[in-house]
Amino acid sequence: MPFIRKFVWPAVLFLSVPQLHAQNPQWFEVRSAHFLLFTDTSAAKGRQLLTDFESRVSALESTLGTLPPRQFPIEIFLFKKAEDFTEVVTAARDATIDKSAYLFRGPDRLFVAARDKSPETIANDVGHALGHVFFERLVWWRPFWLAEGAAELYRSVGREPDRRKISPEEGLSASDLLKAAPSATYQDADPAPVFRAESYRLFRIVTDEQPAAFRAYLEALRTESGAQAKLGIENPDALTERLSGDAETRVIAAAVSSEIRAQNANSADLAIHRGDLLLAANKSSEAARWYNADTSQARGARAILTRFSRSGGEATRSLDRAARELPEAGLVQFHFGSIEAQAASDQALQTAALERAVRLLPLMGRARAELARLYILTGKPDAALPSLDRALQLESEYADRFYALRADAFLALRRFDDARQAIQVASALPHADRAAVEAYDRKAAALTRRVEEVRRQIEGERTERLRAEVTARAAALEPPKPVVAPPPVRHASINYAIEATVRVEVNQPVVFPYYPDALVQNGTAGKVTLQVNVGANGRVTQATVVSSQVPQMNAPTIDAVKKWSFKPVLRVGQPAPFTFKLVFEYLSQ
Repeated sequence: MPFIRKFVWPAVLFLSVPQLHAQNPQWFEVRSAHFLLFTDTSAAKGRQLLTDFESRVSALESTLGTLPPRQFPIEIFLFKKAEDFTEVVTAARDATIDKSAYLFRGPDRLFVAARDKSPETIANDVGHALGHVFFERLVWWRPFWLAEGAAELYRSVGREPDRRKISPEEGLSASDLLKAAPSATYQDADPAPVFRAESYRLFRIVTDEQPAAFRAYLEALRTESGAQAKLGIENPDALTERLSGDAETRVIAAAVSSEIRAQNANSADLAIHRGDLLLAANKSSEAARWYNADTSQARGARAILTRFSRSGGEATRSLDRAARELPEAGLVQFHFGSIEAQAASDQALQTAALERAVRLLPLMGRARAELARLYILTGKPDAALPSLDRALQLESEYADRFYALRADAFLALRRFDDARQAIQVASALPHADRAAVEAYDRKAAALTRRVEEVRRQIEGERTERLRAEVTARAAALEPPKPVVAPPPVRHASINYAIEATVRVEVNQPVVFPYYPDALVQNGTAGKVTLQVNVGANGRVTQATVVSSQVPQMNAPTIDAVKKWSFKPVLRVGQPAPFTFKLVFEYLSQ
């Protein structure tokens, strides 16, 4: 993680990371072309491990081609103390520790935690996972057998070949091996001796004996149509018998071409990297205690930590402040820009941050992809496509994410066929895990629906424009029609009055007669007088018209009054029936 200031307050640093001084008197930092190692064993052991790892990289490159450079090296912690190693490993797995080394995929780079064992032992335990990591940088599409074979090559460099026999019942034919795909429950960390052994043997046969066909196959896997790529072997089943027997030779460790440099580790720098390792192992609370120093590095690390330990709003504000205070901290800019904020003001700040991140981290394709995402959101999809093209060149292992963003850019540009093609590629590309597979399937379905919705919207807008044009042309050809003033709008009201020799009280609410709008607009108005007979229970027993100026309202008036009820009238202390006149006045104004 880049930092700005190189001075710290000694007392604060001593208090914030006491373990580095009290428990670990000497740590070393060892660097090579592809790795950055920290260890409290010895500089010699660190050199020895990186020499071994780099020789494996050289062997892999001699077979697969030169690896694209990384923005960040793979970081290795080689722990002398078992409890330091255990703290990291159990944080993520909470299971029996049966290996000497584990690979962790952090939020922005990769880590290996290893205990103090020989390079051969460490490579045996983590080499297969590292082989996958390097292979993923070379191609977009990763056939199962090929990924397993390339990963095993990295692990197997310098080892005695596996000479065991594989029975026909256990193994697969070469044709089936080429078509095999991982199951939904497949875990690469689990032992898979038969399939893995056959994949590695097929890989060695093809790369040793048919290198031209293999190189052409690799090139095809680096293209959008790579899912349909075929390995140019006329009769693959002719190799099946060799897969079940001894088909391996020893891969000699290649000479290390890169310089390996060792020096005493800077305690402040080491603390940040150790916290980053714990964060990669999903142990954020433990990571936080390594970020306590009053340095720009530590402040940036604390801000990044909020993205994975706090709510979205709090993380956004924290990273926003850090991005403004630490304009040269590339990872701070990247993480601030990568939060999916909704406010336009936040998106403008994030765009500026990611533009800085692209400058500070030129080999990090993910920074360019997140910048493209914001270009799409802020109405500049045409600027997103070149950024995504470059991202694909830099970090092919994230091709699924980049193609999903390409689909969004094409959709915003209303290039619907391109959008549909891009999301189908994104869905078909390899994903990190089963949950990601399902998520990309949902994305593909959602984008397809959006394409159809936008298509319908566009067709609707086109239809409306055509209708308006036709109406305008027709109006231009016809003589104008005289404008007829609309009739005045009338408003109605209904009043009623009670004429009785006793006190009459109506129970609320009362039901008014329906006064039709046609009568109102025609100005039909007048009075309707009813004689109303009420029983001892207060219910209307009969209503008849005595006189009417609006005959059309006679029936509605009677219907409404029959629904009225009254408070009983008492005679000699008992409820008694009564009769009264009810006059309705209908007004149209």
